[in-house]
Amino acid sequence: MKYVNFCLIAIFSLALSAGSVKKELPSTGYHPGETIPDIVLTNSEGDLQNLHDFKGKKVVVNFWAAYDAQSRATNVQLHNYLKMNHPDIEFISISFDENRNVVEKTLVMDNLEIISQFYEVKGTQSEVYKDFKLRKGFRNYLIDENGVITAMNITPGDLRTIL
Repeated sequence: MKYVNFCLIAIFSLALSAGSVKKELPSTGYHPGETIPDIVLTNSEGDLQNLHDFKGKKVVVNFWAAYDAQSRATNVQLHNYLKMNHPDIEFISISFDENRNVVEKTLVMDNLEIISQFYEVKGTQSEVYKDFKLRKGFRNYLIDENGVITAMNITPGDLRTIL
C-alpha cells in the first residue's frame, strides 16, 4: 500500500510540474522574424547615428567588448569575412567598453576599420545592453533590407550558407 501511495504522489507531482512548464521563448532579447528596434549609435567622433538609417541595406550588427575574448574574436572574423566576400553588406560593430581608449587600441591591434565601429559608453549599464538582454559572449544579428532579423549568433560559415 505504501508503494501505491508513493507512486500516486509521484505521478501527481509530475502532473503538476508539467503544467507549469513555460512554452514561450525565454526573454532573451530579439529573435529572427522580428523587426530590430531603432537604436542610437555613437561613432568614434561622438556623432550620433540611428540604426534605421541603414534600412534598405543588409546589415550585420555585432555586439562585443574588448574584455570578452569570444565576442572580440567574432567581431574580427565577421568584419574580415564581410570585407572580403560581401563588401555590399554593412557591418556595424557596437562595443560595450566604457573606456574609449581601450576600444580604439583594440581596434588598432585587431586591424579593423573605425568607420563601422560604434560605442555604448555606459557599457553594460546602457539601455541597449538591457533591451537586447546581452551577457557574456554577447551576440550578433543579420538584418535584411526591411529591418527584419533573419539570423542571430552567426559565424562566417553561417554567412556562407545564408548569403
